[in-house]
Amino acid sequence: MKRSLINTNIEWAMELCKEMKFNLPDFAYWTPEEWEEKKDKTQRMREVGLGWDVTDYASGDFDKKGAVLFTLRNGSMSDPGRPYCEKMIAMKENQVLPCHFHYEKTEDIINRCGGTLCVQVWNSKSEAEGYAVDTESDVTLYCDGMPVTVPAGGVVKITNGNSITLTPYVYHLFYAEGGPLIVGEVSKVNDDAADNHFSEEIHLTIEEDEPVRHILCGGYVME
Repeated sequence: MKRSLINTNIEWAMELCKEMKFNLPDFAYWTPEEWEEKKDKTQRMREVGLGWDVTDYASGDFDKKGAVLFTLRNGSMSDPGRPYCEKMIAMKENQVLPCHFHYEKTEDIINRCGGTLCVQVWNSKSEAEGYAVDTESDVTLYCDGMPVTVPAGGVVKITNGNSITLTPYVYHLFYAEGGPLIVGEVSKVNDDAADNHFSEEIHLTIEEDEPVRHILCGGYVME
């Protein structure tokens, strides 16, 4: 993904948040120079990956498959005193966040504002079966505490203010319907390096075609 697209889409997400009155913390707007100036005070923020992330999931077509994410708070697997995470995900109309599950993380995915959040779900098969997508068995999950059962590949539509709970080993795919969308995520500690299992292998790279305007949460210099 080109750096220019990363910069532009973070700025798009900032504007969407302003339009929808979803307030981000001050550090969402820090420049690379401000991160450098504050590096003595931001060690923990950098360790747990607070801040922006942008990906096209190696699709080459961000508007079709991708997301802008912002981690507002996070703990670490080794810190029992902070076992939670909160994210904001900004999605464009019809944009897809591809099929994956988590080994450890349970998450509530919340439609904060905008269009309709569509969540397509499947169970996964066993480790011995390579965690293949189960295309046959029904999926039972909870929406705002109430049980919902859908067939394999069924779509649950989440309107503004409502949510769905996704547990480990449940494959899920998101897309935005009816307009751009701000999604909230409240979950167990987030560890993208170890806890994500995508149904298709993904290799991410950045093409540096212009200067960095916004530091990504994976782009900090750790000292």
